[in-house]
Amino acid sequence: MASLIGELIKQKREELGLTQKQVADRLYVTQQTIARWESNQHTPPIKAVQDLAALFDVETSYFFGEQKIVAWRFNFFALLGSLVFNFLFFWIIAVVLVSFFLTFWVVTIACIFAPVVCIWQFWHGEEPFILMRLLASLVMNIAALIVSPILWKITEYIGHILKAYYRYNVNSIVYEVVPPVQRKDELDDE
Repeated sequence: MASLIGELIKQKREELGLTQKQVADRLYVTQQTIARWESNQHTPPIKAVQDLAALFDVETSYFFGEQKIVAWRFNFFALLGSLVFNFLFFWIIAVVLVSFFLTFWVVTIACIFAPVVCIWQFWHGEEPFILMRLLASLVMNIAALIVSPILWKITEYIGHILKAYYRYNVNSIVYEVVPPVQRKDELDDE
């Protein structure tokens, strides 16, 4: 039952002393998404249930009890929606982000090697030694060394977001939770 899944997510989260925000951060979703799952406004995708099971250190079947099974299905409309959305929105953003980050990384690496280039050019007689030029290259070097760990964390974070986006996108097309066929003795009880 969908309501059972939300109740079990909330119960297990509280049992482990985690907040909705902590769970959301680990699954790369928003806190509002976790709240919707717990209040049974939405049913989490299978991949999210698998991630929750790994986070809570339980089997995936814990969230389904004996009431649900996982079946493979192909959702044509999810595929069509994903293709249209990804083409119109995601790739434009991705191209801008990739261009921005590649440029930023190239400039950062160039600044790191700027003092070496100044010394090499003087050593080989390419440029005369100018103290201000060397000092400017040292300042660029220090700035690049300060910025590079921050840039690395941002790049890593964006990579995690893109990976989660891709994973949930694919799983919305291929996976779906479906109820099993009711057994005859269950029908007799009703």
